[in-house]
Amino acid sequence: MTTAARLYTRQQLIETRQLIPVSDGIADDFGFTLPVAYSLAVWSDTIGLPANYAAPRDRAERQWRREWYLLLSLYDAIQQYRDDGRQPPARLDFEHYRLPGERGFIDPRPVRLAAEKSPGDHGEQVITIMQPDQRVPWV
Repeated sequence: MTTAARLYTRQQLIETRQLIPVSDGIADDFGFTLPVAYSLAVWSDTIGLPANYAAPRDRAERQWRREWYLLLSLYDAIQQYRDDGRQPPARLDFEHYRLPGERGFIDPRPVRLAAEKSPGDHGEQVITIMQPDQRVPWV
């Protein structure tokens, strides 16, 4: 049996915006010491806002807040394991309440996401937040 070759590196996916790194400082707020990135699908669905949504500064602030709350949801899911004296799994499914945006709703709506800790391009540990049906393509 042969193994499949890696099609892309994590860095290539970041350069082509298929992965979006967490904004500077946000991961630090929750004590994440590993590099964290979102799949483009997660960014588009839960964080990003269209260019015409608001004034650029207001849009950036709203996206920052949406990103901060998403990492809070992941942090809470990890803490539930730790509070029970357990180690979180390498792939952790969690629930996040997506903040209202241009999608026509005013109340937060639940969405299922997954966070996976896996080796990066050079064997270092990284975290990728993705939709539950997505997989890390460089492993």
